[in-house]
Amino acid sequence: MITPSQTLAPKRDKAFRRQTLIDAGTAVFAEHGYDCATTREIGERAGCSEGLIHRYFGGKRGLLLAILEDRGAHVAESFESDLPDCDTVADEIEQLHLWYLEMMWERRDFMRVAVSQAAIDTAIGRTIGESINRRHAALIVDKLRRHQSAGRILTSANLAATAYAITGLGFAIGFVFQTCFGEDRELARRIMLDAAAALVRGLTPVA
Repeated sequence: MITPSQTLAPKRDKAFRRQTLIDAGTAVFAEHGYDCATTREIGERAGCSEGLIHRYFGGKRGLLLAILEDRGAHVAESFESDLPDCDTVADEIEQLHLWYLEMMWERRDFMRVAVSQAAIDTAIGRTIGESINRRHAALIVDKLRRHQSAGRILTSANLAATAYAITGLGFAIGFVFQTCFGEDRELARRIMLDAAAALVRGLTPVA
């Protein structure tokens, strides 16, 4: 007789193996780049058959898309744990800018893979935009709306535009400036702090 737990076991095993491959793929892509990463190495790193990559994801490209979607699914969780609500607009905006600076630096190796592939593969670009950037912007809007409701941000301020300005600068300085251009990280930090201060002046009512 097959018990309910036995029926669910294959589904749990599949979910576990799928996540293990996503984690292994993230590491291998970051270490070797997309073109040099092999499904064989990813399978070995995950302790799974290479064929499971093709079965679950349709190949290496599908695995990269799944990695990006997985990251998007956890955006809110990581965002909320890393960025507690602040009492002032200045602290909130500064925290957001510095978080992007550090996050982009910490994930720079995988970012190289994601951005380079997004430039030549529109599906990957859309996945990054919809699963990650758009969700980040929505979470920033929620943070800013709390301050706007309390009268700390101008009622005329376009919160969505502000949110995308923050994510855009975070990418430009956090990834392109620091990683692609190899610029000084302390200079990047000063730029982000100055940009945050300028944004605060534009958002807050004049006393």
